[in-house]
Amino acid sequence: MLAAAAAASLALTSCTAIPSSGPVQVGAQDLQQAEQPVQFNAAGPASGSSQEDVVRGFVLAAVSSADDYGTAREFLSPDYAKQWDPSSNVLVDDGSRPYTENDDGSGTLEISALATVDAEGFMLPVEPGANTELRFELERVGGEWRISSAPNGIILDTTTFTTIWAPHQLYFVGPGGIMVPETRWFMTRSALPTEIVSALLEGPGERMSGVLHSGFPSGTTLVMNSVPIENGRAQVDLSGNLLEAGTTAMAEIRQQLRLSLQTVQSVNGYDLSAEGTQIRSEARNDAVEPRLLNDVTDPAVLVDEQFGAIVAGQFVAAPGFATSLSDYEPSAITLNPEGDAAAILNAQGVTRVDALGVVPIDERDGLLDPMFDAFDFIWTVQASAPQTLWATTREGSVIEIAAPWLAGRTPVAVRLSPDGMRIAALVRDEQGSQVLVAGVERDAEGLPVRTTDEADVHLWTSGAPVDLDWVGQTRFAVLSKADSTSRVTIGGIGLISAEQGAVQGGVQLAGGSARSQLRVLSSKGDLYASQGSGWQRAVTGIELLAKHG
Repeated sequence: MLAAAAAASLALTSCTAIPSSGPVQVGAQDLQQAEQPVQFNAAGPASGSSQEDVVRGFVLAAVSSADDYGTAREFLSPDYAKQWDPSSNVLVDDGSRPYTENDDGSGTLEISALATVDAEGFMLPVEPGANTELRFELERVGGEWRISSAPNGIILDTTTFTTIWAPHQLYFVGPGGIMVPETRWFMTRSALPTEIVSALLEGPGERMSGVLHSGFPSGTTLVMNSVPIENGRAQVDLSGNLLEAGTTAMAEIRQQLRLSLQTVQSVNGYDLSAEGTQIRSEARNDAVEPRLLNDVTDPAVLVDEQFGAIVAGQFVAAPGFATSLSDYEPSAITLNPEGDAAAILNAQGVTRVDALGVVPIDERDGLLDPMFDAFDFIWTVQASAPQTLWATTREGSVIEIAAPWLAGRTPVAVRLSPDGMRIAALVRDEQGSQVLVAGVERDAEGLPVRTTDEADVHLWTSGAPVDLDWVGQTRFAVLSKADSTSRVTIGGIGLISAEQGAVQGGVQLAGGSARSQLRVLSSKGDLYASQGSGWQRAVTGIELLAKHG
């Protein structure tokens, strides 16, 4: 069959073809540098192919973007070949694609999709369970079957997808000058620097457009619609609008370019110009320099009625609190980013304790674990009414924050990202657990105003929900329970989730800036650390595992 022959012909080769379009095309439609360094050769249709052969051959050929997906278009009728848009999205599947011939002469390809990637490079996971059915209509052209209608976009199995696509962090600016990443997927090709800079000029995605901003003045464009690389340095030549940027905005622009281009292998720096005139770098000014968060932490625990950190396997008591935290008989403790203030949950509600004293925060019943944000607010959530969040200052002033996406849901855990610009909720669904993520809108000083109206589901996993925490600014870990085993799953913004083993009797989880900092506490008081694909017991006798932020 043609399908087998086409599959056999899909081999990795060096590429000399230059496609004129691809799944991410913001600002890069006419580039002469857009070739893929890694390319797949694909076979065109063979004479006498069946309808199924043509459909399967088309899907396989669409792996290659060479010549504007020229080989894939050979499987289409002349009229539809001009209409088909491969750049609209990517369906990432597991590679199993049963085909059904329908009574009306059309064909259906059943896809077990894992994720979708839209035209801007944003990935969302697909709910497990029901498969996606893709319909193909065919007609005879010169005696051969050709596709006259098919879904836009392309289909790639996970191995192929991760071979020719890669995630990159695009950085935008939040209140307080905090740099916040957005994960976008791009084809690995020499046009990548251009596509990254073009995406920065377009600004943050729709979901975060009211949360983050870009330093680039409105209307700024690339002068030559490309970012060439000279001696390893990206040459970023922008329109004259760039000169409208003040001192603060220019510092933001430089940080955005530096951080967003740092993962491009061919780039070790950049030069910034406006209409061909180089913009010289000014002396560093810490007052306006946007900042990256430093969230490297040691596990914080309560043990033998003492609170402190596990440092190199040894317990070190935490100084600086007005009273002993164990006196409150806490069910949860959250530390602020600096580690010098604690939000304590117990039967009386949430209380703040620091070196200055004790402040009651929230006395409502049914509160979830409290949260600190980067602006020193303590956030509290009542599980029975999560659509209204509370953010409380040290002085006790309460701001009520609307979270309409939580209406009608009963979350098990709600956590702010370390930068305070996103909020995630772990909830139960019919199959197990899911994590929803929304943006947090703030004023220029960081005062929280509201969350976004809607949230995206960024993770599904089996088992009843137990606990949730962030692992860095874009990833999170979930603890879910089936029988006596608690499974750890890591997901994130723009990532396909992956199971990370299980801990017997796991009841609490705490993240950090990396997976190596992730800790799980069992019901027996054993603290487990991540090791390879599993978990190793690191410390015993732990009463409670605290969170940061």
